[in-house]
Amino acid sequence: MVTYIPKADLIVGRKYRCLARNFEVGVWNGTGFDYMRVKFGHAFPDVEYHYDDGPPYGTVRPLEVVE
Repeated sequence: MVTYIPKADLIVGRKYRCLARNFEVGVWNGTGFDYMRVKFGHAFPDVEYHYDDGPPYGTVRPLEVVE
């Protein structure tokens, strides 16, 4: 099992290195992680949600703060 930072311990506006489906570094916005997704050669803003939210949407496990 991967040890990750619980949702309650995250700080809004901070960058986190994460295990996620579509990104490695995201910014916690208080609800989910903001990041730039690249799909079919196009980049656009997207959000993925914390693992603590549970399936099927909770896909992100934050591992550490990125300075």
